[in-house]
Amino acid sequence: MYEDFEDLRDNCPARIRAVIAIDLEHDDDRRMADVWTATGNDEFRLYLNGAVSGFWEEEIRRRGGRSVPDDGLAIEIGLDSYSDVEMGSSLYLELMAYCGTEGVGDLAWKVFDDDHLERRFAAHLEGETLKLLGEHVDVEGVRCSVEVTEVEEI
Repeated sequence: MYEDFEDLRDNCPARIRAVIAIDLEHDDDRRMADVWTATGNDEFRLYLNGAVSGFWEEEIRRRGGRSVPDDGLAIEIGLDSYSDVEMGSSLYLELMAYCGTEGVGDLAWKVFDDDHLERRFAAHLEGETLKLLGEHVDVEGVRCSVEVTEVEEI
């Protein structure tokens, strides 16, 4: 159906965009500075992207079964970060789901629109974020919260 990722991205009939915020907090500013430095680690970011895309892609493929062709779905994630003493420290992930058919797009929309699944995702990613950060820095006392802040069809 599609030659490669770029072909799917450039020619897909349906795209879903989701914005995910990961907020990190610690009562000790110096410890938080160490944690924040670890969020810039390339390995951490790579595995975090994999955890996010894997969660959503697995659920779409599980629900869709054979109706989701191997080359009929791809997820791409951009990651940005922001830290300020007053505003806190947050990672922002912009997820783009490229859907090879309208049917896959409808299914993806239903998956991203599932409030129960969104809560399950947040709980999963909170733990996964702390686990991945823990490979680079001591995360004792770090609080992590995850929220899907926006979902839209583009």
